[in-house]
Amino acid sequence: MIHPGFSEPRTKEEWWAYLAALAHMPGRPVLPTWSTYQAMSEAARAAFNEARDDYHSAFVILRTPPMDRIHRQITKKLRLNKDAPAGARPGIVIDGLPTVGKSTLVKTFAADFEMGLRRKHPERFGRAGDDYIPVVYISVPAGATPKMLSAAIAEYMNLELPRSATSTDITKLVLEALRRCGTQLVIIDDIHFLDVSVKDGRLANDHLKHLANFCAATFVYTGVEVLSSGLFLEGGHKERATQTAGRFTHFELRRFGIDTLAAAREWATVVKSMEEALGLFKHKPGTLDWEYLHDRTGGSINSLSILIREAALDAVATGSERITKKIMNEIVLPRASEESYRNKRKRRRNPPTDPAGEAEAS
Repeated sequence: MIHPGFSEPRTKEEWWAYLAALAHMPGRPVLPTWSTYQAMSEAARAAFNEARDDYHSAFVILRTPPMDRIHRQITKKLRLNKDAPAGARPGIVIDGLPTVGKSTLVKTFAADFEMGLRRKHPERFGRAGDDYIPVVYISVPAGATPKMLSAAIAEYMNLELPRSATSTDITKLVLEALRRCGTQLVIIDDIHFLDVSVKDGRLANDHLKHLANFCAATFVYTGVEVLSSGLFLEGGHKERATQTAGRFTHFELRRFGIDTLAAAREWATVVKSMEEALGLFKHKPGTLDWEYLHDRTGGSINSLSILIREAALDAVATGSERITKKIMNEIVLPRASEESYRNKRKRRRNPPTDPAGEAEAS
């Protein structure tokens, strides 16, 4: 069984293993009293700490307010499309910079959606020879061609393809399988890998529209700087910006800010929610400096997760049992966050001068 953090699912079997792993994530160990913990044998304490490390490694998938807002939008589109007449259905594009949590957002939604179906319609799952595949999840490979996109969906659905199959042949098989297997949600991650500046990219872009036109599922795309990627242009031509732009709703997932009171409260709430999930003896939720954490991470939920989880591992290993600024200062985050933090500290040490003010003073 794969762990959710180990790999991106590429096939329906790997997706099902991902769902199973989500259902069996390491839970937070129940903390005994501090005196009981200290009285444990060395072996027992090591085993308990390893269980806490496992928990902090997996940790919680935090349901942030932005995630909840976009989840509601996807839900509405699914309901809108559920019994819609034949024809192209509205879809959603989730745009945003790297490390803002786009992939986590769509996988979490897809997992919730399928698990809900499993509870509501258990009879649809597990019938030999009659797959029910409500969710398809693929990532766009770099340099994707129409044939590669259809082949990725075919691989996900475990379709047998003739060696001599053309792009048209594979697409036909894929569309038939999506219909037969009752697919309701198709997620295409990393849509920015479609390079519409080259012919194959433009053809692949048009090919996605073809799939959406002839499939009854709701399509959700995620990508980086999608508006400037050409996705909303038919074949990359400015004068043909009609079909996707006219059918897909664009949502931008941003890094957290603290420039307004509402934004600062939202960020502080996210930080406190992570603190409340920690499995440490001496850490009190609400004690972390949320402004410092925003400086360190630049508002990236990915960097915040790395920082909190790694600090928790260090807190257990050192015996401090709480996350402190000293521990966090020793953690090296991804380069973008570290560079942003260095620049902020530099600006605070050397604030810009006002040339006009200097002139008046002289």
